[in-house]
Amino acid sequence: MDEIFKGTNSIDRHTAARKVIHALNQYKASGMVTTHDLELADLEGESNGKVKNYHFQESYENDQIIFDYKLRNGVSTTRNAIFLIKASGINI
Repeated sequence: MDEIFKGTNSIDRHTAARKVIHALNQYKASGMVTTHDLELADLEGESNGKVKNYHFQESYENDQIIFDYKLRNGVSTTRNAIFLIKASGINI
């Protein structure tokens, strides 16, 4: 599921996503869920290792954002919104 419950308010999105992931876990389903909701990363610790966190990472060269598209273990520690806002011409 890509960007689970994207377009809903943050409280509903978070609650609904947690419920769906718990239900999938209960049925022993496997798959991938993408999200920018970092609070959902807590599910890894709550699931006895049945839910795992992975992320992509970006780097910057010559005022360009670069993705290597390598899937890494754990939760992302990088942020790129400020870079993207500045790249669109908005001064911060």
